[in-house]
Amino acid sequence: MPFLSGPELRYAGCGQYETVGATDYRGAHDHIAVPAGFATDLATVPRAFWAVLPPHGAYEKAAVLHDWLCVQLAAHRRCWCRPPVNARETDGLFRRVMREAGVGPVTRWVMWTGVRWGALANPARRAGWWRDAPAVAGITAAGLAAAVTAVRVADRAARLIARSSRA
Repeated sequence: MPFLSGPELRYAGCGQYETVGATDYRGAHDHIAVPAGFATDLATVPRAFWAVLPPHGAYEKAAVLHDWLCVQLAAHRRCWCRPPVNARETDGLFRRVMREAGVGPVTRWVMWTGVRWGALANPARRAGWWRDAPAVAGITAAGLAAAVTAVRVADRAARLIARSSRA
């Protein structure tokens, strides 16, 4: 695991965490240092999806790095200087660190799709979004198709159970 230290987290309340001590990530080409006291909400997953993808889990270390890099992107946008990594690289690093943490491929790609959708809504992270649009749209369509299928199967099962209990 490329984390030399951290992230160690302390719950700060209202869904926010804070890093305790420094976090040091060193990949093959990346060195990212997150300072102590950095505030994060871990994975920014809409509450409606928490049963399937809670904000914490095997991907929380990747989420801390991603949040830090997103803060850096916003800060560099304000000073008009080049950030150390762009938004696409930030989101790609998020997916790679999840892989390194043993997060399964479906979860990795769903989480990546979520952060790419989030990038579209954020001016500091929007650059380069259209290059990923086909993958984002395809994964979103596959996810919606799977969800609709699951709902239809569950509905059919519920009707069969109701029918058999009436008999």
